[in-house]
Parts: sequence; structure tokens; C-alpha cells
Amino acid sequence: MYKLAPLSLALALAGSTAAFAQTPVPPATSPSTTPPTATERANPPMPEVTKDGENLNLTDAEAKAWVDKVVYSSDGKNLGEVAAFARDGSGKVTELHADIGGFMGLGETRVRILPSQFKLVGERVVISMTRDQAKALPQIAK
Repeated sequence: MYKLAPLSLALALAGSTAAFAQTPVPPATSPSTTPPTATERANPPMPEVTKDGENLNLTDAEAKAWVDKVVYSSDGKNLGEVAAFARDGSGKVTELHADIGGFMGLGETRVRILPSQFKLVGERVVISMTRDQAKALPQIAK
């Protein structure tokens, strides 16, 4: 009796897999589409929304949503991430604080970026300077 249970289980599984094997595979919707590369997956295309830093008004929730977003140089290099926005009473951005350099949070430098020096592009902050120029920005205390 105990020898029949595993045998009947094996036959049941073998019979059920035959039905799956006969299920037709739907054709690909576009055979010329290639899967994205690792670079494309890591850097998906950004929305076309661009806001200049000058005359930029952010609510508290919007400013918090930008914290930890990536900061890029004008030549597309990843510099670090947004630490905070300084705003006046009306919500107008007066400066951007970014943590640049370092590795995994160690050795980062917090710098002050003026509104005339950055743009919000999609989900990125793009500054109008190179990596070396960014490292020369005024440092501020964390």
C-alpha cells in the first residue's frame, strides 16, 4: 500500500505536465525588440520635465521628495545626492545642499549649490558644472 502512493503521485504529476507542454506559446509582439542593456536598466530614460532652479518654489512635501535623488554634473557624471533644500518663507528655493564624493556615505562633502547652478530634470538634479568644479563649491557643515 505504501509503495503505491509514491507511484500514483508520480504518475499524476507526469500526466499533468503533459498538458502544460502542449500549451502553445504566444508569438512575440515585436520580434525586433531587444531587451534593455544593464546600462539602460540602471539609467532609464527620464521624463522631459525640466525646472530651472531659479524662481523654483517647492512645498515641504516636494522638497522632502527630492532628498536622496541623484545629483549629476553637466557631463553626466554621478556626483552624489540631494541632502536638503533651503527655502525662504514663500517656498522659493534659495540653495540646494548636496552630499558629493565619497563611497557608500563615507567621505562625502556637503556643498551649497545656488539656484542659478542647477536644474531639476525628470527625477535628477543636474548642475551646470563638471565634477572638478563641483568639488570646489563652498562646503557647509552637515
